Amino acid sequence: MKKLCYILILVLVITSCSQKPKFVRIGNVVVAGLKDSLLMVNMDYVVYNPNNVKSKLKQSSMDIFYRDSLVGKGFLDKQISLAANDTVKVPVRCEITLERLHQYYPELLESESSIFMVKGNSKVSFLLNSFVINVDDEIQLDTKEIILRQVKKNISHTNNFKIRSIGASKLPTFSRTELNLKVLTKNNLPLDYTIERMELQFFIDKDKASIAQWTLFEPHFQGALDSVSIPINASLSNIGILKNAKLSWLTQKKVKFNILGKAEIQIKGYQFNVPIKDTLSIAM
Repeated sequence: MKKLCYILILVLVITSCSQKPKFVRIGNVVVAGLKDSLLMVNMDYVVYNPNNVKSKLKQSSMDIFYRDSLVGKGFLDKQISLAANDTVKVPVRCEITLERLHQYYPELLESESSIFMVKGNSKVSFLLNSFVINVDDEIQLDTKEIILRQVKKNISHTNNFKIRSIGASKLPTFSRTELNLKVLTKNNLPLDYTIERMELQFFIDKDKASIAQWTLFEPHFQGALDSVSIPINASLSNIGILKNAKLSWLTQKKVKFNILGKAEIQIKGYQFNVPIKDTLSIAM
């Protein structure tokens, strides 16, 4: 019984003399890559335990901010033991939601790395006592290449360029047919860009030569989060159409075209070559 009392007294003395562990810094920040629409970041949460007895970091809650916007979270996957009188690096896994960074894409593309804020707290247990350690630090992330990859993925989406028919009319010679079309261009990015050039080829049979071509030579401005229509006038050879004629045209009274091409897009000095693929049925 006396031994138990001595132990309890010793624990109380040690506990009463215990000091709060100190947050040192965030270090070893590494961009681990992309997972779906999440930017994965690994980093070390560095903390110093000034006590003569080891402590345990039980939980940690971290928020990641860009400017004043909450863009991500930090996670501690398991409890970590803090050695006595030692500085310990605690691995933290972070997830930044790229969608929350959309409005900042223009400025994130201006520099190789950007500053983010990490704020939160951690709970440390020490014998019968517990402490809360506040976290407030800056980290630098090399986000430029990641953002560029997301931009390329976005503008390469097939729904960004759709061909629509306005009408078709035969020219006076009856040897050619004029297609009056339009390209619906959709910009889902919070960035203005310029379509420097666009080329389209029209096929009835993709294994044979094209029967018409169209090129946009003048640069076309595309506003952020905007949709516009670009007029197309393509002249088809009626003889070329007849050479590729199919029996189904007689019953359906329309021709199906396969349209292939590409668009050259300039964003903040970067060029992206975007493939275009679409189909279009026109009454003839």
